[in-house]
Order: sequence, then C-alpha cells, then structure tokens
Amino acid sequence: MVSVEVIGFCQSSSDWAARQVVDADPEIVLIEIGDSAAALQTPQVIQTALPNARLFVTGSAANPQLIIELMRMGVREFLPSPLKLDALIQAFERYADEKARITKAQPPARRGKVYSVMSAKHGSGATTIAVNLAGIIAARSGQRTALLDLDRPLGDAGAYLNVKPNYTITDALNAGSRLDSVLLESYMQSTNGFHVLPGFREHTTDGGLTAERLSHLLDIAQTTFEHTILDLPTNLDEHQVHVITRLSSTTLVVLTPELPAIWRTERLLAYLNRLQATEGVRIVLNRTMRSDEISEAEIEDLLRMKLSHKLPNEYAPCIKAINSGTLLDSTNTKQLAKSLAAIASELTGLPEVENRRGLFGMLLKPSMGGTNA
Repeated sequence: MVSVEVIGFCQSSSDWAARQVVDADPEIVLIEIGDSAAALQTPQVIQTALPNARLFVTGSAANPQLIIELMRMGVREFLPSPLKLDALIQAFERYADEKARITKAQPPARRGKVYSVMSAKHGSGATTIAVNLAGIIAARSGQRTALLDLDRPLGDAGAYLNVKPNYTITDALNAGSRLDSVLLESYMQSTNGFHVLPGFREHTTDGGLTAERLSHLLDIAQTTFEHTILDLPTNLDEHQVHVITRLSSTTLVVLTPELPAIWRTERLLAYLNRLQATEGVRIVLNRTMRSDEISEAEIEDLLRMKLSHKLPNEYAPCIKAINSGTLLDSTNTKQLAKSLAAIASELTGLPEVENRRGLFGMLLKPSMGGTNA
C-alpha cells in the first residue's frame, strides 16, 4: 500500500516534502534521484528522521561512486532506472525475508494487560477511577503498572496526582516509530507506585492521536508494563475504537445516575455495538445514593445492559484526594475504596485484601518516589 507520494527533494527534516514522508511513517521509502546532485541529501534526511525505514533508491547506475555513497547513507537497495517491476518485487521480497528472519530470531515479547476507562460525558468520574485503579493494581500486584492519559481536549490525570510533567502523551505519540520502552519510560514520571504519562498539555481535539500511533504506543506499553490503565476521551473514531477494543482486556464505561449521562452512555453503547466492539465492556455506575431518582433497574432497561459495578457517592474524600494529589484509601472513605479494590481484583484476577480499617490505605502508600511536586 502506498502511504504517501511526494514530489520534490527533502533538504531538511522540517521542509514540507520531508514532513509528509515522516508523518506517514512508512516501512519502505522509494526515492527516485535521477541524475540530480541535489537529490543526494534526500536519503540522508529520510534516514535520520525514519531510522527504521528501509530505503530504496532508483537512479542511473552509471556512477559506482554514487551508489557507494548512497549505501553509506543507509540505502539498502539501489534499483537502476528505468525501474522495472520485477526488480522492485525482488527488493520487496528480500525485505520481507529479512524481516521474517529477525522476527523469528527474537524471543516472544512479554505482553501486559490493558484496561480502559472511559465515559460518554465529562465529569462522570472516569479519571478518578483510572488514577485510583492504577494505584491499587500497582500496590496489590507488586508489578510494573502504567497510567496513560489519553483524554481530550486536555488530560487531568497529572493534575490529580500533583505531577508537573516535562513530557506528555503528545511527545510519545509524535515519536512515531522511534518510540520504544526506554523512550516511553523517559517521558513518564513515577508516583504512588506506578508510572504516569500525563495528558495533552494544550487544548486540542486531535494531538496526533491517530489509530496507527495509538496502536504503536499501546504495543510498546504492553511490552514495558504488566498492567496499563488508559484514561480515554469521550469521543473516539472508528479506527481508534478498534485499536482500543483489540488490545484492552476490559473497557470500563463510567456514568452517573442522571439523565444526560445515561442518554449519552446509551448512544455510546449503540456506537460500540455498531462497530462490534462491545466485548469486554463493563458498565460502572458512579456516585450512587439511596435517594437517586432513577433506579438501577431503570438504567439497565435504558442501556439494555446490566451494570457490572456500583460506586457510592463519597464526594468529600474524592475532592480532598484530588486537591492534595493523593489516592483514596479506606481510612477516609466508607465504601468507595473497597468498591474500587473489588474492580481492580476483577480486572487483574488478583485476590482481594482482607477488609481491615487502614490496611488498604497502607497498601496504597507511595513506593516509587512519592508524589512529584
């Protein structure tokens, strides 16, 4: 498949021709240099910007020194012009064979689990749930755990944890094929026992959150962490939905017991159903009270789906935790911390801790550098 076709040579990584190629992030770049001396800079620019791409060059074979110089730049195939289809197919086959050998020689990568948290309406408490689940899972499992804030137009997870980041999700998405485990961790900060990648710093409706970049980011996260929690935006396009549902073992859809949230959630579930993306979806009813005017049975009838979890409305301790940049614990909540712990146990398969006052809070004490100021 041709990702992009560009007319004109690349003189630097910032010019328009180069940016089109880099943004497409192709596996193979075919460069026609002809006899132009100015074209020699193009392979060098592309190789620097896309170090993992395979460079094919077609041009006149009359100058052996030119071919040697191109190979020094990182060009893997020189195809004499006029370019013949058979020669191009053979170059593709050599690339495919080498890629297959490398893949076969590599041990299978360890794959962690991904859990997604989203809502159809901002203000439903999805970020509070995502942040606290990350802390609970990290404490309970003793395994490497990450929280990725993908919410738009701005992400709040960093603010909830009192983290002032040098890097955000934007940096990870824009890294493209350069992103690996080492680079991903360099963008993150550790707090409360887990790693967090804060959300978009600038107000945006896109921020480079394409399906391709999202898939690569989550692939790296799965090979870096045993558990990854995603704080998702309220709106995802079709391709992003398929990436999320393909890689997530569970997607928690959070709503509150009020009509606008229920109506929006019903629309969201219909959208996911239309995309055949409801496998692994669980409904979490947040901020419930005995005095709620809309009953649980009525909500289930409206959504045409059973509720998986209920979380009590304990507004005061939630706001106190958010304002202090800490996590909830059982010493200052009546049932909320226990209910979140039950969700964490269901997601991960980890056993629940004995219910004694203070024990859950003790487990959630920071163990990796504390809270960042």
